[in-house]
Amino acid sequence: MKLVANLALALALTFAPCEAARSDDSANPGFSDYEAADATAPPVTEENVFASERFWPYRVALTESFQSETGRTLRKGLIGVLIRMEAGGSARIDFGRHGLIEVPIALTDLVDRANQVRTGTLPKSGPNFVWAVGNRMLEANGGEPEPALVDAMLSKWAFLAVFADPRAESFPTLAAALLPLRHREGLETFLFPQGGGRPDVQVGERLKELGWTVPFARDHLSEPYTETLLDEATKPPAVLLQTPEGRILFASAWVPSTADRLTKAIDRELGAGAVKAPIGP
Repeated sequence: MKLVANLALALALTFAPCEAARSDDSANPGFSDYEAADATAPPVTEENVFASERFWPYRVALTESFQSETGRTLRKGLIGVLIRMEAGGSARIDFGRHGLIEVPIALTDLVDRANQVRTGTLPKSGPNFVWAVGNRMLEANGGEPEPALVDAMLSKWAFLAVFADPRAESFPTLAAALLPLRHREGLETFLFPQGGGRPDVQVGERLKELGWTVPFARDHLSEPYTETLLDEATKPPAVLLQTPEGRILFASAWVPSTADRLTKAIDRELGAGAVKAPIGP
């Protein structure tokens, strides 16, 4: 897999401090009012862990050696960053220099760690995806980009990640199609600019020019985030709708018909005009 070094660097910047939950670390969102623990909730099992995403830990370890599809053998005890769980019972885990690999949850301590989060013995200071992206995003204000307001993300129930090149001729059409979702109750949209090598201020100006002022990823982090979040089979331009914990609700390469299918997926999750309570306490 290409750019493993860059991917590992990005994850080190975003996920590495999470288990420690250091409130003095300026690189972390630090949701002071967020509490994942709920000891009254039913114990997490292999059968319900996919639906128990509030308790998904930031990291997991292998409980047995595992051989990936590429033939690489990962040793028992190896710790990686949990990107998300997949519906088929596997976990998408980033093992740094060992690669981004899907592993059956039965070969990890994911369930044990989830129960530790549930009981409060393992701190978790924010939803996995929100924590990972959080203040890595910039506001498209038309001037020198400023960090996005992370606390406001706790009121969102779904996150739309858009992977597209702001310089592409088709970008204005994509932005116009997604513009109606900008103020959808409970939804936040993030842009992960493709192509690279463009100053963040220019991306912000482009978005303001188009009237689609969504938060966007910093240039040096956008490509590693893209590789982390998108499956290899899904190539940009693309959209990925997910929960605050990173569970996928909808994923597709971008074609003209995508907007309608995406809107239907959002309606299923958020309801047509329905309002959910915020994910924080």
